[in-house]
Amino acid sequence: MGTPEGRRTQRVRDPVHGLIVFEGGDDLDQLAWSLVNTPEFQRLRRIRQLGVSEFVFPGATHTRFAHSIGVFHTARKLIGIIEREMARIGEKADDRRAEVAVIAALIHDLGHGPLSHTFEGVQKSRGVKKRHELWTAEIIRNPNGSIGPLLERFWKRGDFCEEVASLLEAGDPRDIYHAVVSSSFDADRLDYLRRDRLMTGTGAGAIDFDWLMEHVRVGKVPIEAPDPEEDEQLVPTFCLDGKARAAAEQFLLARYTLNEQVYLHKTTRCVEHMIAKLLRSVARHCERPETASDMAGLPLTHPLVAFFGYRPDLEKDAAARAEKERAALTYYLLLDDMAIMGSLDEMRRAKDAVIADLARRLQERRLYKTLDLGYFGQDEGTQKKHARRIERTFADQIKAETVLRDEEATISIYTQIGGDDERTHKKLHIFDAEEPKEITLLSPLVETLKDKKTYTRYYFEVESDRDAARTPQRKP
Repeated sequence: MGTPEGRRTQRVRDPVHGLIVFEGGDDLDQLAWSLVNTPEFQRLRRIRQLGVSEFVFPGATHTRFAHSIGVFHTARKLIGIIEREMARIGEKADDRRAEVAVIAALIHDLGHGPLSHTFEGVQKSRGVKKRHELWTAEIIRNPNGSIGPLLERFWKRGDFCEEVASLLEAGDPRDIYHAVVSSSFDADRLDYLRRDRLMTGTGAGAIDFDWLMEHVRVGKVPIEAPDPEEDEQLVPTFCLDGKARAAAEQFLLARYTLNEQVYLHKTTRCVEHMIAKLLRSVARHCERPETASDMAGLPLTHPLVAFFGYRPDLEKDAAARAEKERAALTYYLLLDDMAIMGSLDEMRRAKDAVIADLARRLQERRLYKTLDLGYFGQDEGTQKKHARRIERTFADQIKAETVLRDEEATISIYTQIGGDDERTHKKLHIFDAEEPKEITLLSPLVETLKDKKTYTRYYFEVESDRDAARTPQRKP
């Protein structure tokens, strides 16, 4: 027998999950397949999941396209767990919310800019204070885009698009379906932990995925009320039963290890800071398009020139600001890793010496030289003493950005790159005597890693400056 309306079953081979199937007879699967084939989703083929990590791990060239399909596949598994748990406690699953959660999981990364979270920081420094979640919601709601019309047609009442966008930009969860896209055990991290470990080739960071999935339960945990005078609210989220405690420890240790060895690798962070410096310099020239071509080396038609040339935040008139925001979205969707890294050869010919030098360095992998304060030992007081010395000795270079300072490389057992690791629903809970408890209350191993650890690093344009900073002058 054929599938309804002759729709074919589609299959994707994935290195993490094996065969991912979009069933021809399943309306939700076919909507997902249609979304995958939109220009907005196909753009994710040109945005790498780990940004510039390939400078350290040559195999880390996997994309947000592959990751997003993996998240979709994992979200369907989590929905199956919700259905199982609802039946166990005698409650009915909400099929409509399940559909929203699965599609939200698929398209959760549409709003990512090029070079991962580096571009977000550059935007912020130029007045565009919009995280990728908000870009995603804007792309979904865009009446001139491809995503919104597909979503609107899925439900007869026509509010599916708004439900998906609202779920993705929501802060605190309101039901268990929100946990599919935002929790300590959401589909996003269940995919990227396995995918990033595989593609970087690191031996650390393995998780017992099947055992964890077998022991996921639904429990209610308190979250802080928006108003301090209000009582805490209990919200449902994914928890684990006691049998999975060892696997839960392994899961969190895997996250910690990947943060330490991959996401916050000192060379990766150095490249990110160099690219951020490059893009900030380009952005300054793009605000005057008449000089951007010569000074930044880019044609006026380049999406970077167009994007940074539009400053909605400077418009006082609401209508003019809205018009510029629509234009900015159009140019934002033209930006991807290839648009930037493929323009380095043009930027090498820029009249701005900083842009030309950075473009040349990135092409040839001639990176700034790194000094991690851990070089002087792990004592916090000793590190602060050397930081003060470096800040004093190289004050002019730091101001001129020939020495770049990195004080944002922070990890703890709950750290999520670019995310919020302080919220209760993002922490892992284990059932103990029928009550979900945060894992640090049950595991001495995890409890030792709950405090944040910050790496302070300096990146020196001139190698001799790094050597001088590493070897302080002794007083006679």
